Amino acid sequence: SMNRKCIFGDINCVGGRLALPRIKLSKIGKIIKCHWDDIPGQYDNVKLDEYVIMPNHIHGILFINKRDGASPSPTYLGDIIGGFKSRCVVDYLKYIRGNKLDTSARIWQRNYHDHIIRNERSLEKIREYIRNNPLNWDNDVENPNRIDNIKIK
Repeated sequence: SMNRKCIFGDINCVGGRLALPRIKLSKIGKIIKCHWDDIPGQYDNVKLDEYVIMPNHIHGILFINKRDGASPSPTYLGDIIGGFKSRCVVDYLKYIRGNKLDTSARIWQRNYHDHIIRNERSLEKIREYIRNNPLNWDNDVENPNRIDNIKIK
């Protein structure tokens, strides 16, 4: 999210101390989930795998199948992510206007990080990382409330 603000939701423990942290999505978080889930509906050669929406970022694995012998290019991934981001913004803008909220629809940073998964072992490691992301939120560098992210004034 823009400036790492935690606007997509909150991480909370459900069911006591030993329970797994869950993310409780905000309105924008729900819009993001809806559009991420819909990516295969937009592109018939893209499938979703493990993903998690965190308070201020999202991690996800996409499988892109080759079509007509052309291998999927980074540009194509850029189109998928760009389209996803802009559909989220359009919907959020409608929500902001509809509810006369005084808030910005600028929810995304301009870039994103991608990584091509080359083998099954790497895929399993990344799936596990995504699944455990809510568990590690307290120590996440993206967490503005993490101890070393809090600047002492």
